[in-house]
Amino acid sequence: MNSLTLNQKPLRLWEWREYKSGSLIENGIALNDTGTFIWKLCDGKTTINEIIAAVIKKYDVEKQNAEKDVLGLIQLLIEENALKIK
Repeated sequence: MNSLTLNQKPLRLWEWREYKSGSLIENGIALNDTGTFIWKLCDGKTTINEIIAAVIKKYDVEKQNAEKDVLGLIQLLIEENALKIK
């Protein structure tokens, strides 16, 4: 497992469909509303640190919790080959 840094820029590799309650991406991975928000920001231009800041602003959560959740989801999606780091 590669170590992620906050200045890296994740890029989506898969197609997805958005629904009222979240999203479904290729290979049947379902994302809730928060996961969908993070997924949309994985555009290859936005850094992980910027994604964390956006999650804090949108969901009014503590930085430590946002960082843990964002890094965890990004790492999982990299392992599933749904994201790559630019």
